[in-house]
Amino acid sequence: MIKILHIVENYSFSSGGIRTVVKNLTEELLAENYTSFILTSSKEETDANVYVVASDKKPWLYSTEWKRKMSQICEEKKIDCIHIHGTWMFPQFIAAKFSYENKIPFVLTTHGMFEPWLWEKGTLKKKIYFKFLVKKYFSKAKIIHSITNEETLNLKKLFVDSTIKEIPNLIKKQEVELEAIPSNEKYILYIGRLDEVKGIDLLIKSFIKINPKNVKLKIAGEFNLYKENLEKIIQNANINPKNIEFLGFIKGRAKDELINNAFVLVAPSHSEVIGMVNLEAAILKTPVITTYQTGLNKLWQENGGFLINPNQKELTASLQEVLKWSKEKQIEEGERLHNFVMQKYTWKNRIQDWKELYNSIL
Repeated sequence: MIKILHIVENYSFSSGGIRTVVKNLTEELLAENYTSFILTSSKEETDANVYVVASDKKPWLYSTEWKRKMSQICEEKKIDCIHIHGTWMFPQFIAAKFSYENKIPFVLTTHGMFEPWLWEKGTLKKKIYFKFLVKKYFSKAKIIHSITNEETLNLKKLFVDSTIKEIPNLIKKQEVELEAIPSNEKYILYIGRLDEVKGIDLLIKSFIKINPKNVKLKIAGEFNLYKENLEKIIQNANINPKNIEFLGFIKGRAKDELINNAFVLVAPSHSEVIGMVNLEAAILKTPVITTYQTGLNKLWQENGGFLINPNQKELTASLQEVLKWSKEKQIEEGERLHNFVMQKYTWKNRIQDWKELYNSIL
């Protein structure tokens, strides 16, 4: 039995897609005789095999406890390898340094945190941090895992001598029966973090420009300061503010039902590595408008989905096209997208890739 320790800066629901990715990975590997443990700063009460370092209130998530806990878990559980998720916080830095110094093979998944758009928006402090502190240790990873072809090319520029293995984000088939809403309630949905990188401002502006009758825009995501920026766009527009709803953080079955009943899900991100919400919507047979910058297979747009560049012109045109669909057309396109994702992005068809990755470093 292979034993893996995952380092995740935040494993609570608020971490969004990374929690989903790591949780699915550990659950699927368990069926293949791989045991996983997780070390994080925050988790949910029901999480099993998850250890916590109480550092979520500290700058950089710094704590000397990270190293002590890693050492303890590796010794007690006889850990075979460490898998580091993310890049910018102390847990990832100290995990890479600890792994290298203790000759424990490790995998690094950057989760798109080194993508060009984020570098352009980043500070000089980030660039100095990467060049003079973490690159030395991250480059010692046995394998750097990329999620999309675009991310693979970008990582090869940053880590010239490293081995990079590409495996996309994956999803399970949805088996739960979900409650349908009345057919006369029609809405466009965004669900995810409220952040500039997600392109939510483009979605709001496009919706305002179209100003469709009897259609709402629902935005689900934990409230933060960026919400004020989005609300100002609405306040300055000639639109009924009740047609745009901020729902707050939605999880579990309520989240699935919200996605399932949307006419279309829109994820107009400037930078993403196969955002899990795109796959979640497709599995639930909801059509998806998203961007080329999410790194999805280009055939997405020939199988019930839309791929656009993150700008208002293309997003407006896509929304206008979708809103012309009949309900029958919407169901048909959702089915096509579902079948495409089942073929290209499900664990059933790709678990072998992860087994080969871990086996190759041991």
